[in-house]
Amino acid sequence: MATATTPAPSKPAAALTRYYEVHPLYRLGLRWLLIGALTALAFHDTFISLAVTTREGGIGGYVWTVPLVAGLVAISVSRRKRTELPIHDRQTDIIVGSIGLGMALLIQAALLERYALYFHLLRLDVIAAWLFVASCCVVLFGLRPVIRFAWVWAMFALAFSLPYYLAVILLGGGKFAAGAVTLLIAAIGTGTAVGRTFRRGVIGSLRAWVFGFAVLVAIWWLFPDAPVLVYQQVPAVAAISVVGTVMYLQARRGVPKRLLDRKVEPLAAKQVWAGVPLVVAVAVALSLCSLPTQTSTVKISRPSPDTLVQGRPLDPPPGWKVIEQQEFPQVRRLYGDGAVLVRQYMLAESGNPDWDKLSRPRTIVVDSIVSRRPFSFGTIPARVLYGLTSARISAPRLIDLDMGVHGRLTSVVDDRLLVTWNSVQFAWGDDNLAQRVTAFAVDNHDPDAPFPTPSTSVASNIQTLITLLFRGNAVLDQRTPSFKDEDLLRTFTRALVAGQFR
Repeated sequence: MATATTPAPSKPAAALTRYYEVHPLYRLGLRWLLIGALTALAFHDTFISLAVTTREGGIGGYVWTVPLVAGLVAISVSRRKRTELPIHDRQTDIIVGSIGLGMALLIQAALLERYALYFHLLRLDVIAAWLFVASCCVVLFGLRPVIRFAWVWAMFALAFSLPYYLAVILLGGGKFAAGAVTLLIAAIGTGTAVGRTFRRGVIGSLRAWVFGFAVLVAIWWLFPDAPVLVYQQVPAVAAISVVGTVMYLQARRGVPKRLLDRKVEPLAAKQVWAGVPLVVAVAVALSLCSLPTQTSTVKISRPSPDTLVQGRPLDPPPGWKVIEQQEFPQVRRLYGDGAVLVRQYMLAESGNPDWDKLSRPRTIVVDSIVSRRPFSFGTIPARVLYGLTSARISAPRLIDLDMGVHGRLTSVVDDRLLVTWNSVQFAWGDDNLAQRVTAFAVDNHDPDAPFPTPSTSVASNIQTLITLLFRGNAVLDQRTPSFKDEDLLRTFTRALVAGQFR
């Protein structure tokens, strides 16, 4: 009598069977390993750019604190009992994940270029990376497990740099202000980590703030010259680590303390292989999107001719004299501790018919700023400093000013002041101390001609910034620039540069 035999499973089916027999912890690690590899592939330029920002002392380096704090919060949340219903819908996972992946791709491919001038201020690429990782988790783990860590994912949204920069500006703009604002991230994270109840979460946040502020004050007193990253990282990470550990031990008083005392639940999403090609394809597409190249970053041409001192004016070139000088210490909120904008009105000692048909002596305004945080020159565009919400600015022309100094010549049409001016901007120094110099020449040659004036109000700076962000780049471009004073500015700035070396 013939008996039916069960056919042997194919090799792919056998491999899948062995995979699903693996312990959930190892399968969890494999999925996270895949997400990490794809994120590194898709956003390698972003991570390199963040490393450069941190190395050069930009306050945007605070972004590294966010995943550290969020990781500690995730550890605390994972210790809580699973509360989501055992309902799983792979179609919903794929739909929601695809929407998030599409948004990440849209930001990286379209919005970055539109806001290129504010790239370091917004860091939209970091938001795209956050969306990519969260969407990959939805596809590979399921929507419900991701929702269980909703507060952790919300913490990653703190990597959006604009609110952070605005808070630092409001608090003074220095390293201490940068550290104090980062403590808010640690306080929120601590409250989320220990907040099994609302009261316990509030207590944890307050403790983290007090402890972190004490560490911040100690650094300020004992190590005032420490890098800005120390002010940002050490108090915040120390606060959430120490307060979280203390409150964990208090809650477990009299109970055995074990590192892994919770059962590892089975993974909610088992059939994930259909989603792997999706996340791989999006990662490859994201890796082909490059970061903007036309940013507002001012390149430092060479070392300064002399030791830079904050608040010290420039020497006028031969044939020119300083007729008025002003100081704007308020710019320290934008460019760091001790930064002062020195404005000098320089008048030619004799007229030149090539620069004025009546041979009237021309006046040029020279603004100079010395900053201990040179990276901020590229982070905060000059449009924000001078409140140029209604101005149209041309693309810069690179010019050689001799002595190894290279400047950027631009033409500006201000529809509010009803004037046109040309400007030359250059910078020298190093990554720790640098000076940015801007020379203006307006087409109105009268003695009372209006020049662009730096904003002296924090509210004005913030209002200008928000207005410019809503407009983007293209709206403010000058398509047909007029460089009437190019020869004047070339001659003047070359003599100005040479004069500093004397």
